[in-house]
Amino acid sequence: MGPAEPDQGWCSAAILVDIQQGDADGVNLGNTRAVWVIDLPGDFSAGNGTARVYLDEDAGSNQRRELEAILTGKKGGLWEGLAGLVREWRPSRTARIEVQWGDNPSATVGDVGQIQVQPIKDDGGNQAQLLNAPANYGVAETFDLVRADGTRWSDPEMRRWQSLGYGTLTSFQWSV
Repeated sequence: MGPAEPDQGWCSAAILVDIQQGDADGVNLGNTRAVWVIDLPGDFSAGNGTARVYLDEDAGSNQRRELEAILTGKKGGLWEGLAGLVREWRPSRTARIEVQWGDNPSATVGDVGQIQVQPIKDDGGNQAQLLNAPANYGVAETFDLVRADGTRWSDPEMRRWQSLGYGTLTSFQWSV
């Protein structure tokens, strides 16, 4: 993986976490949501990024505290690896995070972000997948490939961007 020249000379990504069940240090995280966003000056593997975590306004203060610790890498695991790409953390923000699942999943993050994905299918209607790639960061062996056209970010303290199309979607289990 990498180094590579990004299409726009930089990379940005938004990762939605929609937790169905689980806990951290005795705090129930079931039915909570958060979004991890990073802006990188070059390709993804080079790091040196600026990141922010958006926490759903419906989460309680203990849930937000635990989610922030997890997603900034303080609890170890795969998020600790992703946090290694970050040079500067912007303060976490609380926002309304609305998710619509279905054939073309989407999410709205306050007034700063929109995530829209459309599954990529082969001629037989089968889901295209990314298998066993190093970029999977130990999350899952298989990621569904999706088009992310329409995904955009406009936080005034971070880079404004719109997706050029690449995205993935997966369900996973994680623990530290």
